[in-house]
Amino acid sequence: MKNSSKATLVGCGLLVTLLSGCTTLPNTDMKPEARQKLHSIAMLDVTEPKRVSVLNLGGAAGGFGLIGALAQVAVNASHTSTYTDHVAASKVVFAPDIADGVTGRLAGNGYQVVKLDGQKVKLADDGKSDDYSAIQTDADAIMNVWFTSFGYISPPDQPDYIPWVVVRARILDAKTKQDLYYKTFACGYDIKANSVHIDSDFAYTYGSFSDLEKNFDKSVEGIKSCEKSVADMIGQDLARTPAPATAAASTASTALTTTAATATTPATASK
Repeated sequence: MKNSSKATLVGCGLLVTLLSGCTTLPNTDMKPEARQKLHSIAMLDVTEPKRVSVLNLGGAAGGFGLIGALAQVAVNASHTSTYTDHVAASKVVFAPDIADGVTGRLAGNGYQVVKLDGQKVKLADDGKSDDYSAIQTDADAIMNVWFTSFGYISPPDQPDYIPWVVVRARILDAKTKQDLYYKTFACGYDIKANSVHIDSDFAYTYGSFSDLEKNFDKSVEGIKSCEKSVADMIGQDLARTPAPATAAASTASTALTTTAATATTPATASK
């Protein structure tokens, strides 16, 4: 099978998944007693996304049934390939932004952070879940941060492309391998499904793929802006003394509003 055909099939599966919704995701806050006992966190490497998706969930898919959806999937695959090639040619990398951002915020919260260079999570025997049993560390906990969706998307209910960065953050007790914290953050496109949604900056909104290409450097800034927002939210979640839910929501809203106002000037073992 040709690569283009493979890309079309993969894209079709992804499009169907997005249009049909997602299953409910884990949403586990760290308990107060765990915060007090937790002093050191060993962080696994963050894997660089293999591709940067550019998807239009409206277009032909929204008005011409299955045939339209297949046509749109082919367009999406082409746009994704083109944008990913731009990223590779420009030698842009994204994983260090989220890795360094989360590490810095954990350190700022008073945790000792060590890097587990080279250690990887295995696929469990059930073929679905992650197996952390082989991870070796003297730290109190293990943290895994990974991307599940990444790029730009034009949602079914709006014509513009907006950032689409979905990150999962999981912390496990290093000895028992029991979850201490597990959340999914979605910046830009709201995937719902029990995730924590963060609005993307309106400055990184594009009316067409051509517009996205012409403003490539700025569009990369948009993705990295989402990574920073996610790192900020993780850091806020893992503060030694967490802010009340209402105060945290107010803080996040204020930060996003401030960013939107200023940015208008030039400015998987895991699944």
